[in-house]
Amino acid sequence: MKLKILFSGMTACLLASGVSAQSEPQKPTYEHKLYEANGNYYLQRSMPVYLKFSVTPDGKNYPLRSKRNPEDADPMYLDAEGVHYIRHKWAVDPNTGKPVSPKRETQMELYADGVAPRTSLKFQNAPRYTRGGTTYFGKNLSFVLTPRDAVSGVAETQYAVDGGYAVYNGDVSVGSEGAKKLFYYSADNVGNVEDTRSSEFTVDLSAPTSSHTIDGIVHNSNILAPSTRFKLSSDDNLSGVRITRYSFDAGSDRNFAGSISMAGLQDGEHTLYYYAEDNVDNTAQKQTFKFYLDRIPPVTDASIVGDRYDGNVTYVSARTKFNVSATDNKAGVKNIYYRINEGELNTFTGNFNLPDTYGRYSIKHDANDNVDNLSSNKYLNVFMDNKKPQTRINYGKPQFFDRDTLFVNKDTKITLPRSDQGSGIKKTEYSLDGGPYQDYSEFTIPAEGFHTIKFRSTDNVNNVENEKESEVFVDNTPPEIFVNFSIKPIGERRGMKVYPNYVRMFIGATDQHTGTETILYSINDGPMSLYSSPQTLDASERNLFQRNKKYTVKVVAKDKLGNTAEKTIEFLVGPDED
Repeated sequence: MKLKILFSGMTACLLASGVSAQSEPQKPTYEHKLYEANGNYYLQRSMPVYLKFSVTPDGKNYPLRSKRNPEDADPMYLDAEGVHYIRHKWAVDPNTGKPVSPKRETQMELYADGVAPRTSLKFQNAPRYTRGGTTYFGKNLSFVLTPRDAVSGVAETQYAVDGGYAVYNGDVSVGSEGAKKLFYYSADNVGNVEDTRSSEFTVDLSAPTSSHTIDGIVHNSNILAPSTRFKLSSDDNLSGVRITRYSFDAGSDRNFAGSISMAGLQDGEHTLYYYAEDNVDNTAQKQTFKFYLDRIPPVTDASIVGDRYDGNVTYVSARTKFNVSATDNKAGVKNIYYRINEGELNTFTGNFNLPDTYGRYSIKHDANDNVDNLSSNKYLNVFMDNKKPQTRINYGKPQFFDRDTLFVNKDTKITLPRSDQGSGIKKTEYSLDGGPYQDYSEFTIPAEGFHTIKFRSTDNVNNVENEKESEVFVDNTPPEIFVNFSIKPIGERRGMKVYPNYVRMFIGATDQHTGTETILYSINDGPMSLYSSPQTLDASERNLFQRNKKYTVKVVAKDKLGNTAEKTIEFLVGPDED
């Protein structure tokens, strides 16, 4: 007769408890059960065991009881984890019915399993960062659940994240951003269920945002000064910014640390690139800002408006104005400055004059542009000539002064000597008797009578002398010659008067304006003699006259200006009277 021992288990249920009703989804229920695998029987340890036997393979089952301790055997409970044995001493050889030799027990294994599996969690494939008790993961996050069970083995593992529970079948990707709470557990093959485990973390899939500010001088939003600096600010709403980087143009990336200077950049167009990375390696696309770095200051130029003469120095007048202009390559001119002889600094707003004081002046000028590039100093050196020329009048010879009147004649040369301390004489003009002014060169006055001469000079910066005036009388009329004889003619022959040889001839001259200066005479082409006082010319006494002889007497009279009159007298000397 064969003995068959059978066992059966009573059904039991275990409800999994959640971490919190608000966050953990409903957990499935699991029954305590018997599990057979590989010829082994696994029994949830708290289940009752009923032992039965049969004497045929398919015969009737008979309960197996204990008379000594009936309460321990119907049902029986297993007291510990792992394998249990139903034993019989001693094993019997079924062919002989005798105990086998050497002796051994007959052992039938039954496995008790009252311990739930234990599941471990591993995150992988994503950057990880922890701050303030919160763990952040970046892109490509997945997790692996590894359950372990010592006896009956793991029946299944379930997890829940962003939804209800699902059976775990391998790596699970977490593809959405935000705060997460992962719930997971495992159940073994006899219905032991692991207490729910959980892990809180945050998935950060978004790159930081960055912006720039301009600290310093900027014109028209994108023209910058050399002193201007950039500041970058970056923000990340989850794991936080790890680093911000920047570069200029095609340069390499640099770590941002406070502010960015323009050092090393040339004048011209540039591009600032910048971006940020967060603590789980999310990298933002590069931001760009195109700008023009204006390092070139304006260029100034001073010009003279009005009176100017370039000699050994540049002369100007009190009427001269000055203009300062400036050009700039990019930002444009902001202010133009000038200073006269190290005096007060002035902002140029319009043409200006120098002080009306004779002497040298230096005008320093510079300018800044709209990003405060300041030009180097430039200088315009000039000489202020505010003094008028001086002109005199000179009368040459002949001239005669009498009764507050200057007398000249048509041959008297008139000159206008002039002088100037500064820029020099540009022109001298004169006007005769109220007529129009004409350019000066040495001149005479042909017309007789009183004349008024007005004259003036202008220097090379157009300082005009106050008009001057001179009066003169032009005397072109020679003296009038008078010849008288002491006796009337005694006759007339060949159209000439005849005088006796004792005749006396008297010479005289009168001048209307300046008076007679000299009287000269000659007889019959003889030498000229000075008629200095009235004399009687007695030809007979001088034994000059002869009978029937013709005499020619030439008389020349000059006034005090050299105006000359001539007169010739022809007569005959007759025979002596008896």
